[in-house]
Amino acid sequence: MVQTPSKDLKEKVRHGTEIFPMAGYLWHQEPFPERVHLHWHPEIEMIRVLKGSCDLQINFTEVKLTAPCILIIPANMLHGLYLPTNCSEEALLFNASSVALSSYDEVENEILESLATGNMPLPPIITLKDKIFTKINELIEDALNFVFDQSPASRLKTKARVLEILSICYETGYLSRKELKIKSHTKDNQQKLKQLLTYIDNHYAGPITISDAAAQIEVTNQYFCRFFKKATGMSFTEYLNDLRLRHAAIELSQGTANIADVAYNNGFENTGYFFRVFKAKYQITPLQYRKQFQ
Repeated sequence: MVQTPSKDLKEKVRHGTEIFPMAGYLWHQEPFPERVHLHWHPEIEMIRVLKGSCDLQINFTEVKLTAPCILIIPANMLHGLYLPTNCSEEALLFNASSVALSSYDEVENEILESLATGNMPLPPIITLKDKIFTKINELIEDALNFVFDQSPASRLKTKARVLEILSICYETGYLSRKELKIKSHTKDNQQKLKQLLTYIDNHYAGPITISDAAAQIEVTNQYFCRFFKKATGMSFTEYLNDLRLRHAAIELSQGTANIADVAYNNGFENTGYFFRVFKAKYQITPLQYRKQFQ
């Protein structure tokens, strides 16, 4: 079973279930590129790139992830991904509480607490040149295989693999218990960006201007454009169009509404413009896209 990593903002997605808060997401050279917009969640995320490369945007920094490599992203860190068609990427998300032992363990507590709060340096990217790569890669592959099987035994095996990954990374210095001293203006920028992304996600279907968005974080239009480009790697218009197109594509694949209505429902008042930007992103028309799912 393949699940594409269409992870939205924190408020809207539960990864896994209440009983088993762990989930796997697979992206294996899909026919269309995917942009996972900036988001955050309380789960820790392990990313494994198997083929090609993808672009990671995290905490106002762009990082190129080139296969084969592995990266652990602590919880609550703002991050987004651009996945081209030639890329194969897998992600395992889990809540720190899901792998915590019932009895107190000092090291486990400190490592999981650091990862759960996100108040730690971003761990280094693990590549083939690292001695632990082969073992970590095998463990993540096992965990992803088990996480899609909801049997009790598989749940235990998934947790065991995750704990072993964390223990190896801690033992070799890839995970640090040192708290990250975040400058006050950086914290402020991160909070502003979260507030802004939540506003856009809640209002993308209606008319939103740069002035509307800038007003949400109380800055000038000029400052807003620089801030947004640096944070997301996209202009405001590019980001908004991409978000609207993703929602429109979902509606096209799952429903039978008139295409003009789909465009309007997702913030495109001009149907001709919708057709142009849709074809530029997906290389086919909205009607052709819908037919693929019928």
